[in-house]
Amino acid sequence: MKFLLVYRGGVVPDDQLDRNVNELWGWLDNLKENGYEKVRFAGSGRKIISQDSINDYSGDLFGVSIIEAGSLEEVISLTSDWPELQYGGRIEIVEAIGD
Repeated sequence: MKFLLVYRGGVVPDDQLDRNVNELWGWLDNLKENGYEKVRFAGSGRKIISQDSINDYSGDLFGVSIIEAGSLEEVISLTSDWPELQYGGRIEIVEAIGD
């Protein structure tokens, strides 16, 4: 089964930023190394497009992954140790239709 994980950032104290970034990349790399993560979108180049304008994105979304797992429950267990949770971050999980 395929799932979309939408990562939304929390509020990380300045003195924890470097550690948090390293933990986040390590967590994502672990998903990939264990065969779960198939596609990752993160970083710059984010835009908001409407009928009238194109603007830079300024929200709290900082990444998206497409993963494969056996069930929604498995995905939930995979996300339980996401480093950003302790700072109020959250992950939205969407199951692919017809997968």
